Amino acid sequence: MPSTTEKILNTAMECFFQHGYDTANISMVSRYAGISRVTIHKQFQSKELLFRAVVEQHFQQHNVLVEEYKKSETNFWQETKELTIQLCEGLFNDVSSSLVRSNLLHAGQAFCKDLIQEEEISIKNSIRLRIEKEILANRLSLSKVGLTSDELANTLHYAPFGITIAASNQNNIAFVDNLMAVFKTATSTD
Repeated sequence: MPSTTEKILNTAMECFFQHGYDTANISMVSRYAGISRVTIHKQFQSKELLFRAVVEQHFQQHNVLVEEYKKSETNFWQETKELTIQLCEGLFNDVSSSLVRSNLLHAGQAFCKDLIQEEEISIKNSIRLRIEKEILANRLSLSKVGLTSDELANTLHYAPFGITIAASNQNNIAFVDNLMAVFKTATSTD
């Protein structure tokens, strides 16, 4: 049975996803969750803080994936591809309305910029550490591409970022596959 906080966050996410940031409010979350507004206000003093908590909860789930990725020493390119695909499945991908999704992305940029930046730094650092492990094991070389490990990590992180905000019906997994194949070939030690 979920705790009161989990119930509030799950219900808030549903309300934001259905109605958007601008329309959803603590009263709506209270009604949907069957929890008093006072209880919600005690934990989250404002709608903005409630929204930030929903985003933070999503990032905490991703942090588990990123930590596992960072510690691994097996198939770098396969694991980088899998991590990228999982991270590209952004928080708002399940929102069916493009208008609501746009509203949520705007709210995320307005109220969660610091959280997003911290998450990006963590992901890029994890990719950089994995690149450096691959270089030390002589399984990857940056000499042909003329990039530092930090520059390649930035590129691998940002290149597919558009997937998370694109409204395209194109095969995004194929895009990530192709991107990883190009970088794998360009950085091979053969």
